[in-house]
Amino acid sequence: MISQTRIEFEKRLHEFGVSYRMHDRDFYVISKQSDSGNHLTVQLISSMPVEKLVHGSKNGNDVQAIGLFKFKLISSEQEPVIFAFAFQNSFKNQVEIIIIPTLEFLRRHVKMKSQRPCHKRIELVLWFMEDGFVYDATNISLESEWYFLSKGVGGRMADGTDLDFTSFLDSWERLKL
Repeated sequence: MISQTRIEFEKRLHEFGVSYRMHDRDFYVISKQSDSGNHLTVQLISSMPVEKLVHGSKNGNDVQAIGLFKFKLISSEQEPVIFAFAFQNSFKNQVEIIIIPTLEFLRRHVKMKSQRPCHKRIELVLWFMEDGFVYDATNISLESEWYFLSKGVGGRMADGTDLDFTSFLDSWERLKL
């Protein structure tokens, strides 16, 4: 059975004007419809089922959608150029897609976890906030949530930091060749 996130991802690829072929289960080789020479490898990672009590806000922050991703990095010769994290936003009845270059994701992940994740299982929890911002809330503590993700007068402390994934939300231009 094909997931709703995969259907939506492929629909948006078509709307963006690129052609694709499936290389492996969740790997796409993307190219311009007019150019078969240049291509990108994108790994689509769909959210696992989420338990709001476990993965949601503990401080009453308005989280509209939660994405829970668990995956293992593959060997570097097969490493995708781009990760696409897709999760359902039931409130808006749509799929949210984060499109982030693999190297940028790994830089952020290593910085947050203080170790290179090669051949290790990676867990990522993304919160799509009511105001449209997206944050990495993986293993966030009660105090960190309050400090970084509670919205104050000037915004959130996480704005513009490595916790902030908002600029990668629906960033289809990253797939331009």
